[in-house]
Amino acid sequence: MIKFGTGGWRDIIGENFTFDNVRRFSQGVAKKIIQEGKEKQGVVIGFDNRFMAEEFAQASAEVFAGNDIQVYLLQPSVPTPLVNYVTKQEKTAVGLTFTASHNPYIYNGIKYVSEDGNPATIDITDALEKTINAIDITEVKILPYKDALNLGTIKRLNYDNEFIEFVESQLNMDQLKKSGLKVLYDPMYGTGINAIFTLLVDIRAQVKIIHDKIDPLFGGRVPAPTEDTLWRLMAMMKEGDYDIGIATDGDGDRIAVVDETGDYVDANEILAILYYYLMAYKKDQGHVVRNISTTHLLDDIAESYGYTCYEKPVGFKHIAEGLIDTNAVLGGESSGGITIRGHLLEKDAVLSAGLLLEMLAETGKTLKELRQEIYQKYGERFYKEYNYEYEPKDIDIIHDTIATIQPEKMYDRVPLSAYKDYDGFKWEWEDGTWCLVRFSGTEPVLRMTAEAKDGTRAEEVIDKLIQIVEKPLSI
Repeated sequence: MIKFGTGGWRDIIGENFTFDNVRRFSQGVAKKIIQEGKEKQGVVIGFDNRFMAEEFAQASAEVFAGNDIQVYLLQPSVPTPLVNYVTKQEKTAVGLTFTASHNPYIYNGIKYVSEDGNPATIDITDALEKTINAIDITEVKILPYKDALNLGTIKRLNYDNEFIEFVESQLNMDQLKKSGLKVLYDPMYGTGINAIFTLLVDIRAQVKIIHDKIDPLFGGRVPAPTEDTLWRLMAMMKEGDYDIGIATDGDGDRIAVVDETGDYVDANEILAILYYYLMAYKKDQGHVVRNISTTHLLDDIAESYGYTCYEKPVGFKHIAEGLIDTNAVLGGESSGGITIRGHLLEKDAVLSAGLLLEMLAETGKTLKELRQEIYQKYGERFYKEYNYEYEPKDIDIIHDTIATIQPEKMYDRVPLSAYKDYDGFKWEWEDGTWCLVRFSGTEPVLRMTAEAKDGTRAEEVIDKLIQIVEKPLSI
């Protein structure tokens, strides 16, 4: 079975992510395109640096070509935001990126976007999932890759320059060129390298890049830019003379930051800092959209300017819907995905990097100074995440345990102010402390998240939650 997650399908290479399943997936998408009469609009396909990603992308292209659907195959490997951009520019019916984003190297996947580069709604992905799983491999139509190239049914395109020009059009390039910023960048062996390096060159930055070669094993790390994985970037920031350290994930749509002293800046803080910058310095007023697991500091900043922070389920398609519905100035999630009004309705680490650099150039302040400025106005938040691994056979016991938790057993200092169960289970207390529990859609992991205004409270809530979950499992 092929199952869609928040942005597409991911699975273990060789186990369920196989050439046959990629072809079935592609035939299902092709069937949808044909039913809608959009064969001539075609499909954009891109791929990242993962093991055999290009070969999987070519196998997919052969299926669309076999169904007489025009294919634009991007060359070379590209960040996911570029695929979304080309989907919009070429007005294709669908955009596909062969990537498993920040998942371990044993995974690969396909991210799916609809017309205009927008993330697909749940209705679309649910229907597509049913169509794909009803297809037998014998139904798949294939036109060999070389034959399709000769016929022009598959066209190879390079959109690198157009994409970076699009990003730069939304930045104050004159101010950036004057700033003389010193930047340390870690693409984590992923596809953010070409676009962000070009941006850094264009703004005349002094730049050093690490982990920039193509490595399907990602240097033995998970290509997720977190405090645990960016130890080398943080060490080099402490030893060197840089204004900012930037890291992007495997497919270049999520960002992480290290400040000038070598301290890791949490993705929640990045969101808050950028929203504050847009409101306080650029005067680009508006609402903000976050997902259910993202900092409530955004709520306080929005309220102080007379706007609203809208909460959505996990999955950037929900952020996109929120941006459309509210005309918000910024939308993002705690995993490092960010976009702004007027840009693509998908997360884009290239734009995020550009905005952070512009913020330093425009304000003349360091990241640490801007963080302190926000803390002084709104107070500091302490954010804690924990991934609890479980045996798949225990999922029902764990679910029932969580669904019947008495909130005072986790945290009894103040009354509960809200309880939400529309995407996982979330408890909010009157002092600003909150806790969320969600089952991962791609692996047997229970994601636990808590935030508080006191440094120890978030950890206390997570520790209590773990004890509650483990109790019935020990019986």
